[in-house]
Amino acid sequence: MLKLIEKGIVLVGFMGTGKTTVGRELASLVGLSFVDLDLEITRQQRKTIPEIFVDHGEAGFRRCESAALRELARRAPCVVATGGGIVTRSENWPLLHSLGTIVYLRTSWLTLQERLTGTAGRPLADGRDWQEVKALWEGRQPLYEQADMIVDTDHLSPIEVAEAIQVKLMAGGMDV
Repeated sequence: MLKLIEKGIVLVGFMGTGKTTVGRELASLVGLSFVDLDLEITRQQRKTIPEIFVDHGEAGFRRCESAALRELARRAPCVVATGGGIVTRSENWPLLHSLGTIVYLRTSWLTLQERLTGTAGRPLADGRDWQEVKALWEGRQPLYEQADMIVDTDHLSPIEVAEAIQVKLMAGGMDV
């Protein structure tokens, strides 16, 4: 397939925004490979994300996340789905920018709550009170909004979100 985008694309947003699903669709649309950063971490650490959280805590996981991001910076341009907390470490921002255009998949709290209900394997949401998760989501909003482009995902399918990103990138626009 013809590569339509020369720079990479980095998807950021809270858990449940669809970064992985949209990332796969987007990579196919623009002719780039797709990388799920959480899968890269589990491959490198030979542990699941919940196991890393249990063994090393959130701070240990964030260190693994930054290391995986640094390794990605050495690869060819790709579409990267990051973890929801990647934006919380200031050292990650230059690495994210070096990978390409940063796109924030913005999703309303009500939609996120619907998507996250009944899911497992999300250490920062599993077994927590919804108010705690909402506070985490609210606290990260200003960080996500530092992205190069914002795409609202409510009421859109993953392919529609991917197509909206592609259109804006091809047009040179930086926010939706």
